[in-house]
Amino acid sequence: LRLLLAVILLVLGLGLVAQVGVVAGKWLDTTLGSLGFLGNFVFVLSDFILIGLPALLGTLGAFLAASYGSYYGQEAVLRLNEGSARALTVVATLVGTAVLVYGIGSALNWLYLFDNPERWTTIPAVVVAIGAAVVAGFLRAKRPFAIGFVIYTISRSILNALRSIEPLIMGIVFVVWVSLGPFAGIMALTLHTIAALGKLFSEQIEGIDEGPIEALLSTGASRLQMIVYAVIPQIIPPYIAFTLYRWDINVRMSTIIGFVGGGGIGFVLSQNIQQLRYRQASVMMIAIALVVMLLDYVSSRIRSRII
Repeated sequence: LRLLLAVILLVLGLGLVAQVGVVAGKWLDTTLGSLGFLGNFVFVLSDFILIGLPALLGTLGAFLAASYGSYYGQEAVLRLNEGSARALTVVATLVGTAVLVYGIGSALNWLYLFDNPERWTTIPAVVVAIGAAVVAGFLRAKRPFAIGFVIYTISRSILNALRSIEPLIMGIVFVVWVSLGPFAGIMALTLHTIAALGKLFSEQIEGIDEGPIEALLSTGASRLQMIVYAVIPQIIPPYIAFTLYRWDINVRMSTIIGFVGGGGIGFVLSQNIQQLRYRQASVMMIAIALVVMLLDYVSSRIRSRII
């Protein structure tokens, strides 16, 4: 309950900060003059947070409902006889699968605006849910299902697929999709960064020391206490180091992304080269090299202090 309350307060606080950021960004954009791009950045970032808050709340609510539903559903199945447990499993599988497939179809419809949305939402949800319910009806109701392993396998497969695509290729795809501009470069670097950090983070969790975990569990600590006091202290330093290292990579990669239309200084550098303005291009290349050197030095110092 405390964790749920903390999450709700965090989301509400984030919404209030975003509201203030929208107002402050507009004011800074008109007040700072030549530095008005800073205010525009604050405005765009705050507006993006406000737009994403409903999706964030929906995702958190779905995870919360799935967590509690899985726990209490398992308790109910274990207390019922085999026939009743099988019926409950079939109904839960039918409803849960239908909601999941319908949500995926709705997300695709939101992105692509299909002419006939029912073909991508209602019909697949009904067909897949009925198929999953039939399969669940033939399985033993009280047999534990390794849902964690399934989620881990699916997530890792998706991250590996994203990681196998170079950011430059992603940049070209997003330029075609959302047109020229910084947003295409941001999307390309974001997806590749999520895939790369997801792999590093998961491997770090798999390699943590089991000693503190066993010590806490032997004292009767809950799962949440075990995660907070035994797992998180071991993964925070490498997580920060990996994030800073990836930030350093993204700074260098952003220049290359700009050459394919992903915006930023790389796009301006490409224009100067194409227009034979080599003096301006050389100054920009020197500036890029200095920025990369500075960021590499700062990130290496921070990583050395953390690790």
